[in-house]
Amino acid sequence: MKKWLSHTNSAVLSVAAVGIFILLTLFLNSLTGFQADLTASKQYTMSEQTRNAISGVKQDVRLMLFTVSGDGNELLNREVRDLMQEYAKRNKHLKVEEYDLAQQPAMAKTYGLTGASVVVLQGETKRVIELTSLFQSGSGDGSYQFSGEEKLTSALLGLTSDDQGKIVFLTGHEEVALSQMSNLNTALSGEQVSTEELQLAQAGSVPKDADVLAIIGPQRDISSTELKAIQTYMQNGGKLYLSLGFNEDMKTGWKNLDALMGEYGVQDQHAVTIDHKHASSMSILWSVPDFGTHEITDKLKASNLNPLLTLSVALKAKEQDQYEVTPLLQSSSDSYGETNLKDLLNNTTNNDKDQDPQGPLDLGFAVSSKDNKPKAVILGSSTFVQDSEITTGGNRDLALNAFSYLREKSSGVTIRPREEAGYQVAYLTAKQGSYIFTAAVVGIPLLFVMIGSLLWWRRRKA
Repeated sequence: MKKWLSHTNSAVLSVAAVGIFILLTLFLNSLTGFQADLTASKQYTMSEQTRNAISGVKQDVRLMLFTVSGDGNELLNREVRDLMQEYAKRNKHLKVEEYDLAQQPAMAKTYGLTGASVVVLQGETKRVIELTSLFQSGSGDGSYQFSGEEKLTSALLGLTSDDQGKIVFLTGHEEVALSQMSNLNTALSGEQVSTEELQLAQAGSVPKDADVLAIIGPQRDISSTELKAIQTYMQNGGKLYLSLGFNEDMKTGWKNLDALMGEYGVQDQHAVTIDHKHASSMSILWSVPDFGTHEITDKLKASNLNPLLTLSVALKAKEQDQYEVTPLLQSSSDSYGETNLKDLLNNTTNNDKDQDPQGPLDLGFAVSSKDNKPKAVILGSSTFVQDSEITTGGNRDLALNAFSYLREKSSGVTIRPREEAGYQVAYLTAKQGSYIFTAAVVGIPLLFVMIGSLLWWRRRKA
């Protein structure tokens, strides 16, 4: 009888333990909104801006993640997926969806996607965020910065804005075509900005509804008639984004382009920057410039998002009293501007201190009126906006920040990127993998079976 009661008590305790475990599991599962950030800097705690943006969503919003399959992308995909799910937990109107880009080409075409992206959609209004724009190199070896919260919150806030923008891109002078800037075009479209090309010689004038006239990488000069049309547009409140191309005869061949820049206090030095200190490993013609202090570059500097420029034409500010001219990018003090462009094309360059301008050299300026209204952004390089280079470093952000500055459409969202330690991959041999599998699947369970059998045998003898 005593033995029977003992077995009964054990059974009751076992059932009670299982029941308590089930109830505790159900209780914890019901606490969907409960989380604890145990990091010292609270880096996983959402900012007040984000919480307000999420609570402000009153209609259904689709958060669509378009991923590219592959082991190398899984970490990026998981970071973005987890963040989107955190947003959805806090508002029932936010719905997370995930698609494989390769398996949904029709949807990708509908939303104008060229790579892995997040589409934030409410009705007919959408914002597109490219996944590559969410990740930057961190301060330590293998570490990275994740700016997903800032970009996703900006996209949510942008849905409530009915503001539409328009940027026209000048053509006819061997500029970079829009078809070569599809990534930039997609990013602008995600900010509700329409784009179109303009043959000014045929149209006769810049559209009055254009927020910005963009001249990207002209190889040849504009005509005197085109210059007058641009001057008329600018006098009527227009904005100019000019990034120079390359022409070995730029000193004599860019008369009207030089005149246009000169009206806004910027002078072309007709020299290509050679910067051995900041040169890329690819070529001395590639350089990573230093930042000036301006709203276009301040966040890039804080996030260590340096652009990579090539064939940068040296510029300098000229004396005038109508505009404020602020340096955006500079080469190092060890740089110089090569004026012998014919030799440069033959991969020959020498620092002629009597002829070549000496560093530091200005590579870009922001121009504003005396009442601090943006008027122009003038850069000495244009290749960084092409599809082949725009995802490098801070190239994409530099271009978008410049356009946003000219349109006076800063989102105002400033959320510090989250820095993560780099993941290290352990590569195992087949033999090592077999040992680990055997230990985990066979060895550990067998150990518990042996311990249980031993305890059962001792109790039975007792």
